[in-house]
This record gives sequence, structure tokens and C-alpha cells, in this order.
Amino acid sequence: MLQIKNSKTELRKQAKDIRKSYVQSGYLAELSNKILHKILNSSDFQSSKHIALYYPLQAEIDLRGLLNCKDKVFYLPRCIENNLEFVKFSGIENLKEAQFGLLEPDGVAINPEILDIIYIPALIANSRKYRLGYGKGYYDRFFAKNKINAKKIIVVAKKLINDDFLEDDFDICADEIICE
Repeated sequence: MLQIKNSKTELRKQAKDIRKSYVQSGYLAELSNKILHKILNSSDFQSSKHIALYYPLQAEIDLRGLLNCKDKVFYLPRCIENNLEFVKFSGIENLKEAQFGLLEPDGVAINPEILDIIYIPALIANSRKYRLGYGKGYYDRFFAKNKINAKKIIVVAKKLINDDFLEDDFDICADEIICE
């Protein structure tokens, strides 16, 4: 567990430092592979057709290996102003660099009601199934504004599960956390 630093800002900094150490040591690839294996073998993934992923930033857990599953339809997030929407993934060649260095899909936003699972990136999560992201609130606003039937699953390393933060009123609870 992380050490208590009293603020979400400090916890985010600690999480980024830990993730940076994962990149430098090569552990990030191992961590990503362990989580990919768990997802591929989960009944939730196997029974789902429409799956929302995220395209990883440098130190995020990489789920791109899932894109090789030909019997699934994948969607990636795109930020329009302060809003998140999902667009069908149609190949790496159709991604463009956007704000924060993210690669985002080009195309028409889908109705999120069709999604079966949404895998959500996190810097930190707590055992109550809330997450700390980068602090911009994109996912929380998306969940609050849309009718979501999909299972919401936070993707995070075990070492970054920390109960030393309290969720805010606007934070949205996930259904599950997946880690190595």
C-alpha cells in the first residue's frame, strides 16, 4: 500500500512515481501481460461483445493485446472539450494524437448503452471500487451523463490499491477492480 500523504495530489504523485519505476524496471510489461491473461480468461470478457478499452499512456497498464480478439468489437475513448465519448476502433492507422498525447479514434461516437464492459484506467483505486485518475473527471462525467449498462472495471496494479482517500460526491463507483 502507498503511504498516507493526506491529499489526492500527493497520492497521484506517489502513484506516478511507482508506475515510472514499473516502466524503468520492465515490470510494466509483465504486469500488463498478467492482467491481459486474467481478462481473457474471465467469464465477463468471454461473454461480452462490445468492449470499451483505453489506449495506454506510457506508464499505464497496456490492454492492447485484447484488440486481437476477432469475435469482439472494441471502442476507445475520445475527449471532445470536457466530455468523453467512445468510438469504434477500426485500426491503429485510424488513431490520431490528441490532447495529453493520447491516441484517439476518428469516427462517430457510439451510444454507450451498447457496451458490455468498460475497462477504466486508474492511478489508484480503493477497495470500495472508486478510482483516482489524473483529476480531470472525464470518466466520472461520462458515467453521470449517460445510461450505462456495461460492467465498469478499474484496471490497476495491486500496489496501487489504497484506502487512504475518500471519494467525492461526484465520483462514480465501479463494479470491479482487476489487477495482477
